[in-house]
Parts: sequence; structure tokens; C-alpha cells
Amino acid sequence: MTVVFVGTNKQVTIKGPKSAQQLAKELGISLESHVFIKNGEIVAPDEIIQDEDTVEIISAISGG
Repeated sequence: MTVVFVGTNKQVTIKGPKSAQQLAKELGISLESHVFIKNGEIVAPDEIIQDEDTVEIISAISGG
């Protein structure tokens, strides 16, 4: 799968299938502070992401 970190120039390829929760753990990020979007739709933590999917990760916490 292709993982794109929105707001940065970072993009990685990760082997699937895996759940959004497993992906977050592998990337070392929290599901509570990030939104996962798969192929244009928000992903539930237990939803499986396949190799052919594109996942955008948006940080839901802003500075201030």
C-alpha cells in the first residue's frame, strides 16, 4: 500500500494487508491524533487495508 503523510512530502510503501490499527502501530503514530483516509474515505481502526490501496494520514492535532 502507499501511505501519504498529508502536509509533508513523505510517502512510504508498506506491505499489506493489515488493519489501520496495525498500520498505525507499525508507523509509530496514534489513531487518536491522526485520521486515516483510504481511497477517499475515512478508515475505521479495524478496517483492512490492502496492497493496492492508497492511505492518506492527516494529523488531527494542531499547534497553538
